[in-house]
Amino acid sequence: MFKELFSKKTSAKSRAILLIKMIVAFILGILLAELFHLRYEYTAGVIAVLSLEPTRKRSIRSAVLRILDSLLALAIAAGLFALLGYEFWVLLIFIVLLVPLTFLLRLETGLVVALVLVSQIYLEKDYAFALNALFILLVSLSLAFVLNLYMPKHDRLIQQSIDTIDHAIDDAIQLIALSKPVDFSAIRDNLHRAKDTLLLDIENHYFLQTDQRILYLEVRQNQLQILEKVQENLAHVMDIPQKAIVLNYLSSFKGKIGKSNFAMPLKEQLAKLLDDFKVAPLPKSRDEFESRAELFHILLEMENFLNLKIRYHERY
Repeated sequence: MFKELFSKKTSAKSRAILLIKMIVAFILGILLAELFHLRYEYTAGVIAVLSLEPTRKRSIRSAVLRILDSLLALAIAAGLFALLGYEFWVLLIFIVLLVPLTFLLRLETGLVVALVLVSQIYLEKDYAFALNALFILLVSLSLAFVLNLYMPKHDRLIQQSIDTIDHAIDDAIQLIALSKPVDFSAIRDNLHRAKDTLLLDIENHYFLQTDQRILYLEVRQNQLQILEKVQENLAHVMDIPQKAIVLNYLSSFKGKIGKSNFAMPLKEQLAKLLDDFKVAPLPKSRDEFESRAELFHILLEMENFLNLKIRYHERY
């Protein structure tokens, strides 16, 4: 949970909501424990905060793991203390047994909470406090579950990210058309952030549009890889008339990178270029032959670039 709070991937809105939830969880956890006359009420607040999750799906999973690991820990601790007494070395034996067993059973999410709860039995020298610890756990997890039912939607943020990515790809193609270097790292980072945010929404608020947006971002991700190869390949092509034709074609993409389907007319234009390349006079030198072959390959890459978008529109 704290990882999400300080992550750069977490939006300001989500971070603010999470902070409010943490404060509410801690205060209500203590008050509820007091209301039910439970000992170690402070622990209830701490566990409630620890049980907050960024998605409903993770909230349910972590709650189940914490309950299972806590039951395991309380059973082992109560048994050991009842048989061997409440000595410090018995506590060490308990830890040596619990930690590897927890990881073996893949319950490590609940380990910290389990250790905190067992401390009640050890400090009170009474294994009957396992029941108090169990009630503290149930109160805390129930409170955290209720708070986790509210999750912010990121619809506007995701759409803004998609628009930013589209504009950036449009600008990148124009820079390539001008034979200027393009740094794709910012676009790549925006794509990763948008996908991460979208995946959070899927776990919280699944709706049909999420499928569409996932596919859209995957299309842009694949198109970005194509553009990186196109830029790299163009750098090795000598200045011949055909190169100017290809660069001019790339410049025609300006303003045509977006949700609308501009791919079909661009592909028709590309098909004519490919035909022109096939019927053009043979090159007069090896260097020209290699350059024209590279340009032909670049046009095929751009055909793949357009086909990705066309297939997207065929589905949506």
